[in-house]
Amino acid sequence: MTLRVDLDGVGNVYRLCFVRGPWAYFTRIGLDEQWGEGWDKAPYQFHAHLPYGDGTDQILKVAFDGPLFPPESGLNGHSLSVLELNVGASPWLRTESYFHGTQIHIMAGVTLQRFTEWVELAGGTVFAPIGWGELPETSAPISGQASR
Repeated sequence: MTLRVDLDGVGNVYRLCFVRGPWAYFTRIGLDEQWGEGWDKAPYQFHAHLPYGDGTDQILKVAFDGPLFPPESGLNGHSLSVLELNVGASPWLRTESYFHGTQIHIMAGVTLQRFTEWVELAGGTVFAPIGWGELPETSAPISGQASR
């Protein structure tokens, strides 16, 4: 049995800001405002810690699986910092095409809705958190932040 999650209300609010497989982290604030310890150091996989969250609803963590490579792996692997990845120097996740099929590049800032679609297109699955029903309404501002 497979359950589907309704992303209406949050699917376009949260944006990808960090990946440490099998987890993808999404933020409600701008990527230029989101930070974490060691995010300015490369390679991120050795220096970067999880994203900071000032409020309980600022960061959303989802699990994923599928044939997706992180920035440092595969044929075109790169040693980058989180800040470099979050300005678009390389995708956070990508597929490798050995047979000239469609390549998927999942960049920083992609919405949760689009992330889910691309992971599924790659043959993977995204798993929603247990407390999904407790997510904030899109109109509710983050504590200390004005509504966007």
